[in-house]
Amino acid sequence: MGKRKDPIHLIFRKIKSNIFFFGLVLLFSFSFCATGISQQNETIQRPIIKPDSLSKEESTQIKVDTSKSDFIRQIQAIGAGEFARGLDKFESRKIYLRQHELISNLKSENFKLKGMLNKGVGQQQIREKLNEFQQLLPVVLEGISTNAIELQTDRNVAVSAAIFREMLDELMEEKTRVDLFASSFRHSLYRIDSIYAEKDLYLFPPDSLQTRQYAFLLVELNKELQPVEDSVKTFSSKLDSLQTSINALVFELNNHLESLEQLRKNLNGTNFEHEIPTDPNHPFFSRSLSEAISFSFLKEKYALTFYLKLREGRMFVLLLLVLVAWIFLANLKKRTENLHEIDDHDDSKVVLKSPFLSAIVIVLGFFQFFFINPPFIFYWLIWLIASIALTMIFIGYLNRFWMTFWIFTVLVFLISGGTNMLLLPTATERYLILGLSLFGILFLIFTILKNQTNQLKEKKILYFIYLMGLFEFISLMLNVTGRFNLAKSFLLAGYIGIVIGILLLWTVRLVNQGLSIATKIYHNQERELFFINFEKLGNKAPGIFYTFLIVGWGILVGKNFYRFTQISESITEFLTADRTIGSYQFTINGLFVFLIILFVSVLISRLLSLFSAEPEAINSAEQRKRVSFGSWLLLVQIFVISLGLFLAFAASGIPLDKITIILGALSVGIGLGLQGLVNNLVSGLIIAFENTVKVGDLIEVEGKPGIMKSIGFRSSVVNMFEGSTAVIPNGELISKQMINWTTGKGRKLSLVVGVAYGTDLEFAVSLLKEVIAGDLRIRSAPVPRVVPLEFSESSIVLEITFWLVNYMDYPFVKGEIISKVDLTFKANGIRIPFPQRDLYLKTVPEELNAGPSQNDAQNENQG
Repeated sequence: MGKRKDPIHLIFRKIKSNIFFFGLVLLFSFSFCATGISQQNETIQRPIIKPDSLSKEESTQIKVDTSKSDFIRQIQAIGAGEFARGLDKFESRKIYLRQHELISNLKSENFKLKGMLNKGVGQQQIREKLNEFQQLLPVVLEGISTNAIELQTDRNVAVSAAIFREMLDELMEEKTRVDLFASSFRHSLYRIDSIYAEKDLYLFPPDSLQTRQYAFLLVELNKELQPVEDSVKTFSSKLDSLQTSINALVFELNNHLESLEQLRKNLNGTNFEHEIPTDPNHPFFSRSLSEAISFSFLKEKYALTFYLKLREGRMFVLLLLVLVAWIFLANLKKRTENLHEIDDHDDSKVVLKSPFLSAIVIVLGFFQFFFINPPFIFYWLIWLIASIALTMIFIGYLNRFWMTFWIFTVLVFLISGGTNMLLLPTATERYLILGLSLFGILFLIFTILKNQTNQLKEKKILYFIYLMGLFEFISLMLNVTGRFNLAKSFLLAGYIGIVIGILLLWTVRLVNQGLSIATKIYHNQERELFFINFEKLGNKAPGIFYTFLIVGWGILVGKNFYRFTQISESITEFLTADRTIGSYQFTINGLFVFLIILFVSVLISRLLSLFSAEPEAINSAEQRKRVSFGSWLLLVQIFVISLGLFLAFAASGIPLDKITIILGALSVGIGLGLQGLVNNLVSGLIIAFENTVKVGDLIEVEGKPGIMKSIGFRSSVVNMFEGSTAVIPNGELISKQMINWTTGKGRKLSLVVGVAYGTDLEFAVSLLKEVIAGDLRIRSAPVPRVVPLEFSESSIVLEITFWLVNYMDYPFVKGEIISKVDLTFKANGIRIPFPQRDLYLKTVPEELNAGPSQNDAQNENQG
């Protein structure tokens, strides 16, 4: 047995060095194992035989079997040892890779954490803002008392609440930013701690050299991480403290807002009661107007500053729109002056009197509705700027009476707006309100008595004048009976109602004038007018604009009354209340948002058509490369509507997985009855992508030529040369034979002319070539050709063939070439024969002139 170990050892050395021998040995060992197992089974089945009874041959066979079993056991033992060593090596390698992965992740998280520590969250600036807000709290709350005896103005409570609301909005932005930063910071710390808690990080290899290297790596890693760990402790405590301070101030502001809203509710609940104090020593009588102005100026300044700080983006858009409108109107005025169509006394061109002022009035008139819940001083400034701009436009346009009326209206509006911004009540303010109300009533009476309505440019202004008088009369009655706050609300509503009404009416009037002038002057799209297609836009603002402006006027005037605010809040609560149908939770406001976004996306896709030109014929490849926006309009519209659909689902809170239900329903609809619609839509996409035809291409459908006007969702529109407009489904446009003349060589024109026999053909051909040579309407390539075609009965036929540059020139060129050929041939003595026949008469024999023979006569009688 001992002698057999050396060869086995040599075999395994060969196994390690040569995989081929290792495979052979495995096969050999498997064969031995199989033999041993079979022999073992035979041994179990055979009866037990004693050694003494065995013969010599049988004894030799047993020794061989024993040798084979020892060999197999040795092979198996060696294999088990190699497997154990391989497993240890695999586990060591796995731990090695895991350790380096952990170290890499640790360094990465440390780098991120170090970046957050260096960047910070602006703690110093936020602390300063918190301190500023804390100092502003008593200033904002000044003049507000829960004492029922103290006379307070609704405006003071409203402005204080507005300041707190704007402070809260600004603070919530900072809170969101800090919370996100803190969450990222803490998650990074968590990931670092989770790496430190990994057991594999602390397993050292059995090899001393490797252990030394790994220990050195951990020491270096600790040196790299230690500075960050030291900074984290301090930074983390400061971050926690900052979040606590922000949350505390947010809580305090919310408490103040709730208190002010309750106070305003109580105050307006008693505004029909007598509010003017009866005690002559009350501060209402002793407080000076200057004191009230200085106090109010400070609060109104804070309200405006905070509001503008949060709406810097919208203010930038406002200025940008004014600039765009100014450029548009300035170019419109320049083109009108070049055409000598400017008339200072033309009522239809007032918009061009001062493009900059008109741009201010138009943009402020519409864009003011995009500012949600601003303080009154913001609206007051917008109306003031627009009123001044409109006043300068009116100079030299309105007659003396109505110009005076407008100036006095603006002045009284400014005074009443300034009165509305007085937050501390005084006796002087009461008498000022009383005087302004009385002035409004007398002003109305004076206007009616003057009877100058026939010279009024906008007749609808009369409604606002009458409404102003009614509001001022109500204000006067309320003031006399001691209803101070309500009288102040009606005073302002009357004056801002007439000013806003006039501003909005003139906004629409100026827009209509601009559109009317542009439609008359610009028949093609130009860069100066932002490539707008005025033929599609029209010469008048849509009627829905008037509806929006009327609703907007009602909202702006209604904001002066607390009852209107309560109604709007009740509507808002109703719209935002959560409702449940089955497992789906929704709000009515979310559904409105869904519909509004869809409506806006469809509206935008429609408005995009305003930038697509009314197509003219494209006759060359260069013109086709500069094709208008209309050729890509379908793709852009589909993109806008698809984007709007997904945004509508996301904004309204409808789960996006509900789209699969809709798509499933649509698939059923497509399978049942929408094949044609889908076919046309897909065909339109194919036309747009394959670029086989573009807007403006000269095409021919079923033998009828026309110009491609537009490619829509379902159908394409073609302006036929015969004068009609054909609406062709996109599917039919692809399936039928359509000829595109724009992408071809041009229109081929062939003419034939006959010359008399005996004519010099070479001379005639040269004359015909001279006729068509030099005509710019004829292409030089392919080269025009003139060739003799055939011998006809009365002439030799010559064929003239050439290609036209412009398809539209076909009938004109053909007629001119025929005329030139006729004149040229006449001048050079070449005759163009016409079909003719020669008749030759011969002498008739006398027998043919005789009557019928007797036999013929007999035959006729028998017949």
